[in-house]
Amino acid sequence: MRKIVVALAAAVLALALVVWFAGQALVGLRIVRVADDLHMIQSPLGGNVAVLKTGAGAVIVDTMTFASQGAAILEAAQALTGEPVAVIVNSHYHFDHTHGNPAFPVDTRVVATERTLVHLRERDASYWTGDHAPLLPNETFEHEHEIALGSKTIRLLHPGRGHTDGDLVALFVEDGVLHAGDLYFNRRYPNIDLEAGGSVQLWGETLDRVAELPFEQVIPGHGELSDRAGLRQFRTFIEELAAVATKAAENGWTLAETQANGDIVADAGYEPISIPLVMTLDREFVVRRAWEEATGAVPRS
Repeated sequence: MRKIVVALAAAVLALALVVWFAGQALVGLRIVRVADDLHMIQSPLGGNVAVLKTGAGAVIVDTMTFASQGAAILEAAQALTGEPVAVIVNSHYHFDHTHGNPAFPVDTRVVATERTLVHLRERDASYWTGDHAPLLPNETFEHEHEIALGSKTIRLLHPGRGHTDGDLVALFVEDGVLHAGDLYFNRRYPNIDLEAGGSVQLWGETLDRVAELPFEQVIPGHGELSDRAGLRQFRTFIEELAAVATKAAENGWTLAETQANGDIVADAGYEPISIPLVMTLDREFVVRRAWEEATGAVPRS
């Protein structure tokens, strides 16, 4: 009887959490003008979205966490551009950047890297069934890809491992703006998905490749609109985090010793990201992930 009560309580809690998230999904949607033809849409419950007017259909980069958010993004994109949505670009596979896809028409062109499609099918398979399946990426690439639509060019690049092993960045060529996805968290502690090929040790080199692109402004995966200086600041933080993990591995430090002895200063002013009952991205989290990679202590997925 006690097991039944516990199971029912857990089910009620899970349902309450789903209802709470669904209720919060459309709270705080904020539109930021980046350029004449480019806007960013933000929400506390999802990664930053880009909306580009091309003259031949809107291009969307990422679709947040819920189908309801996807529907709101679709409506906002049509209002902002006066065009139907022609292309969705998914920067990587995480649900807070992809689970809004099913709100879009089933014939929508959806672009991502090959590794992102693999992760969606293998690591998030339960979501991408039934009516959701047609909005999986249907156009994939390995390293570089270009979308030419109307008067706009969008260059997509997989610059290397970091957040996962499949992240892309999107360069809006004519506007001089980069959507960096979760390769850049602006003044936020990042998720480090080691199980999906992420790497603190290689992240800095990946950001160096990103910095070679011609852009002025940067839309981060999370946080406020930024620029090159902000991206460089995040690169400094990642470099410090990698150095701490390397030192821990060389000295045989335990995780507790690493947490206590880690010399990180570039995260001053960084804010944690909390997903209730799921995870909290904070300094303790990123140091643990960096230590796990450097010492080979990555848990089995």
